[in-house]
Amino acid sequence: MTRSATRLVALLSLLVLLAAGCRGGGSTNAKGKAGPAGATTSTGAAPGTAADPGVAGSPGSGATAGGPGGAGGDGSAGTRTTGGGGVGGGATGTAAPVGPRRPKGWRSIAQGPLRSRHSPSAVWTGREMIVWGGAWRAGGAAIFLDDGAAYDPATDKWRMLPRSPLEPRADHIAAWTGKEMLIWGGQPGVERLYGNEFDSGAAYDPASDRWRSIARFPLTPRYGARALWTGKLLVVWGGARAEDGADPPKLSDGAAYDPAADRWTRLPDSPLAGRISPLASSRGGAAFFSWGLGKGGPEAASATWNPGSGTWSPAAAAPPTNTSWCFDLAGCVGVDTGSRVVFAGEGLAYDPAADRWSTIAKSPFADPFLDGKATAWTGRQVVLWGGGRYETESEAYPSKVTPGGSAYDPAANRWDPLPAGPLVARARARAVWTGAEVIVWGGESAYDQRVQYADGAAFTPS
Repeated sequence: MTRSATRLVALLSLLVLLAAGCRGGGSTNAKGKAGPAGATTSTGAAPGTAADPGVAGSPGSGATAGGPGGAGGDGSAGTRTTGGGGVGGGATGTAAPVGPRRPKGWRSIAQGPLRSRHSPSAVWTGREMIVWGGAWRAGGAAIFLDDGAAYDPATDKWRMLPRSPLEPRADHIAAWTGKEMLIWGGQPGVERLYGNEFDSGAAYDPASDRWRSIARFPLTPRYGARALWTGKLLVVWGGARAEDGADPPKLSDGAAYDPAADRWTRLPDSPLAGRISPLASSRGGAAFFSWGLGKGGPEAASATWNPGSGTWSPAAAAPPTNTSWCFDLAGCVGVDTGSRVVFAGEGLAYDPAADRWSTIAKSPFADPFLDGKATAWTGRQVVLWGGGRYETESEAYPSKVTPGGSAYDPAANRWDPLPAGPLVARARARAVWTGAEVIVWGGESAYDQRVQYADGAAFTPS
C-alpha cells in the first residue's frame, strides 16, 4: 500500500471514529451500558495521582524538550471559547493577571483532587481555572466522567465542584459567560458505529457554587456539529443524524442559545451546504463557518451569521487542504487576533476585512493531522502545547505524542518555541490563559505507556 493510500485509509478511519464519538479503542455510553469495547462508564471516579496508578510517573517528573517537533492537537475553552468535533474547546481570551508576579518560565501547580483524564473542558473565570468532565481509559474503553474542580493560581489550591445535573462526557464545549461556566454537548460514548452526541447542557455559577440545567436544544440530535461561543451566544451549526446511516445527509441548520434569557433561537436558513466538523470562529459577536465534510467530499464555502441582523453573509471559500474535515478539536475554532482570525493548528488565517484566506508560517504544530494540542490565546500569541497522532482505528491512545510547545505571533507571522517545562509529553490536555500565565492540565500519553495525567504546570511568558 502506498503512503498516500495509507494516509487515506487513516483519514477514513478517523472519520468513522469522529462520527462514533471516539478515536479508537472503543468507548462506552454514559448510562453504563456496554459500548463497543464491552466496558461501562463511570461517574466521577476516585481521585488519581499525576499518572495512572501502577504506571511510573509523578508530578513534575521528566521535563520535556521545548519547541517544535512531532505532532499535536486538542485544546481548552475560556473567555473567547468555541468548540468542536461535535463540540470541543477553543482558545482563551485576554484576562487580568491574578496572584503574585512570577518569574518567566514554567512552574508546577499543586496536585488537585481529580483523577487523571484526557479531553476535559477548562475555562478561566478571572479568578479560577475550572476543569470539568473528560474521560480516562480502562483497557481499550473510554470511561467518561462528570466531576470537576477549580484551581486558584493566587493560592495554588484546588476546590471540588458540586455534582452537576449532566451525564458524564468529554470533548464538550465550555465557555465563560462572565458569570457562569456554560457546558454543552460532548461525546457520550455509543453502542453503535454512528451515535448522536449530547445536545444537553448546564451552567455553573462559582459565586453561588450552584449548577442549573439550560433550556432544551430545539433541533434534532446530531453528531459532528460545530459549537462556538460568540461572547454572548452559544451557536451550534451543522452535523448529521445517527439514524440516517453511514452516509447521512449533512445538516445545514443551527440554533443560538442566550444564557441570559435561557432561550434557544433557530438560525435562519444558511447559504452553506450541510457539513460535518467545519471550521468556525467568532468575531464581533458574529459566527463564521467554513470548510468541513459535505456530500461526497470537502465543502470549501464560507459564510457568517450576524445575530444583530439575523442574516447570513457569504464569505471567501477556504483554500484546499490535505484533509477532508477538521479533526483537531481546538484547531477547528479560530482565534480572533484583531486583524485576522487564526486557525493555528490548521496553518490558516482568514482576514474578514479583505475577505481573504492565507497560510501562516510553517511549524510542526501548524499541522491539521496533529490532534490533541492544548491551546490558549494570550492577547499577543496563540500558544499550542503537546498533542498526538491517532493513526489507526485500533489505537485507544495516540501512537506518538509531541513534547513541548510553541507560540505563534500573528503580527510577525512567526513561531517561537517554548522552553522545556515540568510536564511529560502528552495529548488532549487543556490550557487557559489567566492574564499572566498559560496553565496546562491533564492529558494522556502515547500508546506505549498507556497513562492519563492529573498534573499541571503554568508558563509565564516574557
